[in-house]
Amino acid sequence: MNRPSGMDGPLVREKAFAGAASLLTVCAVLWPVVQNWREKPKDGFPLSHYPMFSARRSKSASVTYLVGLGAGGGRHPLPYTYAGTGGLNQVRRQINRVVRGGKADTLCRIVAVKVAREERLADVVTVQVVTGRYRLTDYFAGKKDPLSEVVHASCSVERKHRTPLRVVEDLA
Repeated sequence: MNRPSGMDGPLVREKAFAGAASLLTVCAVLWPVVQNWREKPKDGFPLSHYPMFSARRSKSASVTYLVGLGAGGGRHPLPYTYAGTGGLNQVRRQINRVVRGGKADTLCRIVAVKVAREERLADVVTVQVVTGRYRLTDYFAGKKDPLSEVVHASCSVERKHRTPLRVVEDLA
């Protein structure tokens, strides 16, 4: 390749700079991985040893949720939206905080009022706030039954019978 004389120096410097910058970037990304072999790894921003991938995981997990019990004994998982507003993880944290604070009864009554308004849940006569422990491999293999459950609160769903006149007013 024919290059004008005097161009080799700047080109070599640019390539050397690009190579050094690339090498430094790769080292910065890989450096935190050494934390995986330390007895007490330190994790922090902006460099992380990626504990979400390297940490040992339990074979089971506990989840607190809402359950509706039907008159015939059937179980109906209730939507998390009955417990609060926001996304799933946000509401789940709210439910956990309420249960830890000893106010599961209050949450249960609030959810029962919302269930009473839902015609699609007309079969539900009891609401429960429950923590279930699940074996993760079984759960994701299709076995959805919990290993154990703790009922924190249970309350009746009270529906007021509506008169025909009230139904007509609602339709108007």
